[in-house]
Parts: sequence; C-alpha cells; structure tokens
Amino acid sequence: MNDRYQEHRTPTVASAADEQAATRVDRAQTELKHGRVVRLIDCDPPGDVVTSSCVVAAVEALTPLRLRWLSSLGAPVHLLLTTERALALGMKVGAPGPLGAQSIRLPLPADISLDALHGLAAVTSIRSSTPGILPMSSAVDHLTPSNRARAADSAFQLARRARLIPALLVVDVSSADEAALAAEQLLWVSSADVSQMPLGGSASLRRVSDAQVPLAAHDDCELVLFREDHGGAEHVAIVVGQPDFSQPVPVRLHSSCLTGDLLGSLRCDCGDQLRRAIERLAETGGVLLYLEQEGRSIGLANKLRAYRLQDEGLDTIDADRYLGFAADDRDYGAAVAMLKSLGIARIRLMTNNPKKIAAMEAGGIEVVERVALHGPVNSFNARYIETKQDRAGHLKPE
Repeated sequence: MNDRYQEHRTPTVASAADEQAATRVDRAQTELKHGRVVRLIDCDPPGDVVTSSCVVAAVEALTPLRLRWLSSLGAPVHLLLTTERALALGMKVGAPGPLGAQSIRLPLPADISLDALHGLAAVTSIRSSTPGILPMSSAVDHLTPSNRARAADSAFQLARRARLIPALLVVDVSSADEAALAAEQLLWVSSADVSQMPLGGSASLRRVSDAQVPLAAHDDCELVLFREDHGGAEHVAIVVGQPDFSQPVPVRLHSSCLTGDLLGSLRCDCGDQLRRAIERLAETGGVLLYLEQEGRSIGLANKLRAYRLQDEGLDTIDADRYLGFAADDRDYGAAVAMLKSLGIARIRLMTNNPKKIAAMEAGGIEVVERVALHGPVNSFNARYIETKQDRAGHLKPE
C-alpha cells in the first residue's frame, strides 16, 4: 500500500460478548431479508432476565406460509409502521420522529391477505392500490418509551440494515408459546444487541485492498476499498493524482447511484456531479469517497419504488416518506473513518449539501472551504433538483 497512508483500522468490537452481539445482528437482518421470522427480546438488566419477547417478520419478504404461522401463534398480529407511512395512509398520528419512538402498531384481522399487507406497507408502491383508513385504525397503538418502543426501534434498524421497506409484522409472545418457538428454531437477538451496533459503518470499518486504476480524467489514480465488518457494505476512496495530505485536500463525498453514475439517468444529477468532481480533482489532486448509500441509503429496490411514486406526482422527498422512510437516511460516519484512515484531517469539500459539512465537522474533520458542484438541469431532473434546494436545504448556484 502506498506509504503516504497511515496504517489505521477503526476498532470494531470491545469484547467477545460484543462480537457475539454483532454476529446476532448480522444474522437477524439476513433472516428478515430472506423472509424468515426473528425473535426479538428485551432484558432487564441487559443480558439478564428477559422482560419481554416478540417475533418479527419483514412484510416485504414475507411468504404466505410464514404469515399463516404467525397467525397460528394464538396472539394478536400487529403491523409495525413508521409515522411517515402512517401519515401517508391518512392516520392521525404525531409528527415523525426517531424510528420506534414515533412508530405505531396496527392490529390486523386474522384473515388478512399478503396482498393487503403489501398495500398497507407500500411494497407495491402504487398509490391507487393502497387502502385508505382501515376500520381498525382507531385501535392504533401509539408507542411510547417502553419495551415495545425499544422493540420497534430495533426492528426498524434491522430492516434498514437489510434495505427493506420499514414495515414489519410483530407478535408478542409469552412463556406459553415457548414450545412453538423452539420448534421453529428461531434466531434471537436483543434490543441491546441492535442498539450497540451503530449504522453508517463508523465503528466497523477496515481497509481491505487497493490498486492503481487509471481513469479517463487522470491516469494516476488509486482505489482503496473499505468494508464494514458488520453488514458488509463496501466504500471506495478514489485518490486522484498526488494530493498533499498535509494541506487541505479537495474531497467529494458521493453516494452511489447506479442509475445516474452507471447508466446516465436523466432523472437526477448524480452522474454529472460524479464526472465533474473527478474532472476537477484531476486538475488539483484530491479524493472522492464513493459511498454505498444508494437512494439516500434506502437501497436500489426502494429507490425504484420511489421513482414509480414520483411518476404518479410525488416529489423525491414525499415519495420516500410515502414508503415509510425519512427524507434522508444517509450517515457519513464511514466517510469520516475513511478520511482518518487515509490521514486526511482538513478538506475542501465539494458539495451543495450543508449536512455533509456538519457531519464532517462533527466527526473531527475540518472543512476549510465549501466548493460548489452543480450538474446541468434538464426536463427530467428539474423538479428533483428544485426539491433538493427548496425542501432539503441544498445550496443553489450563486
């Protein structure tokens, strides 16, 4: 590896117990992604007596067989939704808030179909197929800080890690259900396990490999790949030229966009910004961090769902909220860790997004200058760019 880089690895876990917890979280998100059921427990104190237990399944990946099994447990089946999704359904709920603290549990009839669940959860992403306020909506359980709220928070975190629609079926279980649960050999994970595993890769990032890769804009480029130990997301630092790391380094944080970066989609300005950033870095030397955060971190499948909703009239922010997501789910902890691993402490940041500046400074990276980076506007992306500027706070061209 190039000797200009500091040998650095972000510590992952502090003990064998932490490693076991991280493993359970990794396995739990994988189980949900494959349509299987996970047992979620709460302990008091953590690691001691189980005070509550429920089983959860992701609606998006659910099968009819699993739905029948959940209904057979003899306890009410609830649908766990974010406040954003509940508002889209026309329910009277409070303002959106942090995950489980503002989520709801909607009681479901025993004979509800998988198609009806997909409509409630926006898996179909077609507004005309989504049911309105259901007869049982008056019985919505507005979660408050409690075991249920912690379980909801943990369930949503697992779904987010798996890039799934944030809608889950949940069934509270008791000691009487132990035989049925044991027969299924369900994987269990605790709320404490999930809460100690931060999103964004900042606590589990390690540098894996690097290579010289000449690019069209500059033939002296090095790609350095970083991988999150828990979750497996991979991020790439593209070092263009020979920047002086002792001085403020020109840097671009770029979230992956397959449609724009690879296919040249006209629906966004991502591909244009990527190419313009590399061309500018070729002139001065610098670093582009290519972050695995497709669709503002909701994943490609959900981004395509959001595109369908935009075709029906929603803007990019409202489309994400209709699916149950926040306006922007990105986390820049991995970017901070990557810069520190490269030995970069002061940067000239190419961005129109003030949140990126705030995230860098909060992580200990000094932003000495903000450099504007705008792409061309066309008839397909004009509304998208306008929404980013007017609703998401992105800076407009001077």
